[in-house]
Amino acid sequence: MDMLTLIKERKSIRCFSPELPPSDIILDCLEAASWAPNPTSQQPWQFIVLTGDALQTVCRVIEENFTDAAAKMASEPAPAVSDPVAQVLKERKDRSLSEMMAFLKENNADLKAIGRGNFIFHSAPMGILFATYPCKDQNFLKSTIAAMQTFLLAATARGLGTCWVNAISICQEYIKEALSLSPELILVDGVAVGYPAADAPLNRIPRHRLPVEEVTVFL
Repeated sequence: MDMLTLIKERKSIRCFSPELPPSDIILDCLEAASWAPNPTSQQPWQFIVLTGDALQTVCRVIEENFTDAAAKMASEPAPAVSDPVAQVLKERKDRSLSEMMAFLKENNADLKAIGRGNFIFHSAPMGILFATYPCKDQNFLKSTIAAMQTFLLAATARGLGTCWVNAISICQEYIKEALSLSPELILVDGVAVGYPAADAPLNRIPRHRLPVEEVTVFL
């Protein structure tokens, strides 16, 4: 499979088999992640692999604290995009969610269970937290996100399924305390990892991208 095909075939998996991926495959994928671009080669990341009790602890912490953590985040000031841009982005989001919901209802999916999946790594047998450290110019954060994307592609190439879990960054203070992680770590986000459950409707949600010409400007 060529690289462009691999990139397009990567998708979010939300239904996993219980089989735990072998550690050597996970290490191969994380080694690939470690080759992501990072300024001055400081490799400012930490990869935290969760299985068993550790994974269940994180899931429990997210379920117990997500509402409060999300409310706190929403109350903090944040830069806003202009109204025209905000409207365009909202229309794209609404269109995507509408198609997704129609597909799930057509396939009799349990919508409440799907919502809960966002808090429990979609019941995957493994979760990986991607962490970094404070950095004034945000280069550490950007490098770690590049490492996450590289991991997603490497995992796809090895037959694994993955799903980006953004509840990690929202609940990170609670998670760091529960796992006795260094307070200075920044939990960028997490990834659910495992083997995709065959033929599960949740793994066949329609996905599209805009024609690249709509989001490209040549100057």
